Amino acid sequence: MNNPKILITSFVVMLISGCSGCSSKKNDTSYLDVPPYNVPIEEVLEQKEPGYGSDLSSIAVYYTEQYGNTITIPIKINGMGLDMIYDTGASSTFITLAEAKYLYEKGNLAEEDLIDYQQYQTANGQIVVGLRINLRNFVIGDKITLHNIEAVVIENQQAPLLLGQSVMKLFREISVDRENKVVKFSK
Repeated sequence: MNNPKILITSFVVMLISGCSGCSSKKNDTSYLDVPPYNVPIEEVLEQKEPGYGSDLSSIAVYYTEQYGNTITIPIKINGMGLDMIYDTGASSTFITLAEAKYLYEKGNLAEEDLIDYQQYQTANGQIVVGLRINLRNFVIGDKITLHNIEAVVIENQQAPLLLGQSVMKLFREISVDRENKVVKFSK
């Protein structure tokens, strides 16, 4: 059972039958959307409306606060709108099996997007297995479009969706302006 095709096919079958705890696939290069070419993120940031950094060196995205200081940012994953918690302590970006299953059923998560299984430690110290996946299209606040973002699918349906280091590492700096309720992403 070391054959990757068998592993991936098994995951798809489990996903269709309602399995939880499945994840994705790795792609080492993240790109911003600049048709018709894929341009490395270091070279270009896309901004759809003027805002914080009109020179495109930084882009401001509005956020909402929940539970006191928890920052929630609007995200679109392969076209599906979600709110994710901005979590500087999360090693990766995490979605639940429910979101992964929905993406799969809508044709927005394919077999080639599944990477492998990996163990992760949760904030409370528990070790869990998640499926690493590749998110082909990842939009932050309708302003920043990224491609080929690695994320992890976790089984816990109650777990929050986390915007973690697999996205944050792509930016030189990310700062929070609480007065204006924006997160500023700088290249």
